[in-house]
Amino acid sequence: MRKPIIEAKGLAFSYEKDAVLKDVSFTLYEQECTAIIGPNGSGKTTLVRILLGLLKGWKGSVALFGTPLQKFREWEKIGYVPQYVGVDKTFPATVGELLSLCCSKRNKQAASMLSIGSLHDKRFTELSGGQKQRVLIALALHAHPRLLILDEPTVGVDANAQHEFYAILKKLNMEQGVTIVLITHDIGMVSRHVDTVLCLNHNVCCQGPAHKANELLKEAYGQDFAVFSHHH
Repeated sequence: MRKPIIEAKGLAFSYEKDAVLKDVSFTLYEQECTAIIGPNGSGKTTLVRILLGLLKGWKGSVALFGTPLQKFREWEKIGYVPQYVGVDKTFPATVGELLSLCCSKRNKQAASMLSIGSLHDKRFTELSGGQKQRVLIALALHAHPRLLILDEPTVGVDANAQHEFYAILKKLNMEQGVTIVLITHDIGMVSRHVDTVLCLNHNVCCQGPAHKANELLKEAYGQDFAVFSHHH
């Protein structure tokens, strides 16, 4: 039986009087690949910031790996790839220099699996969107996390690179047992690459297997709702 990795019960959070999360309850299990989807402004990034211990003042209960969030200290178990990394164009560091900051055998393995060895001498700012994402994933894997959270990881990444990106995540999930949580609004693409989908719009609208995403979303938003997949 798979163990819970993330458990939220009655989670609520407000920015001043603006309620962003309302009575959010869900459980995500180890070795699952889950997409948390929802429109812009639905609370997805706020949820991530709470899970990473970056926001205080929330209500309800949250547990990571069975430990209440307030007492959780094993942050090396969690890797994080942020929504967007703004880097000054004059930033001089190469990929190799960035990876050396987290120098380990694990990082060399990650670089090999992510096919970024050929980028070793290139400046990070010269990379394409897809290449940058692969480097950021390699950095996030340096501590051998059991959970990898990615916030809108395919924004600015072309269609071919997106398919490569999802193949990498599947490999991490299937071969290394890493639990994957993707935050996204692109349900048409992501539903074909994950196990479960959780729809968030200030509260949990629906949750279930990815192959039933369209059905779940119609149930949550009405029969006129449709998911359009982009095939390339």
